[in-house]
Amino acid sequence: MKSIVLAVLLLAASGTVAADHMRCGNDLVLKGDHVSQVHSKCGEPVRTTRLENEFGARVGKREMYDSAHGTGNHVVTYRDERVVSIERLRSR
Repeated sequence: MKSIVLAVLLLAASGTVAADHMRCGNDLVLKGDHVSQVHSKCGEPVRTTRLENEFGARVGKREMYDSAHGTGNHVVTYRDERVVSIERLRSR
């Protein structure tokens, strides 16, 4: 129980905001987009993190993109090569 409370507090303090889209120039990235579409619209990510299950099998990945307008970075999470979530990291 303590670990769940700690995880929630850390997430709240991290300054993340769920988003339904991410703008890359004149293009929008939406949930359901394929990873190749995201790379075509936004270029290569700043950082990629592999997501694994408890057995070490790859289940997805998270990619971080810089904001060109100073509004904060975005983190895109993929499962089966499709966008399942987009988070905006608020600038501090």
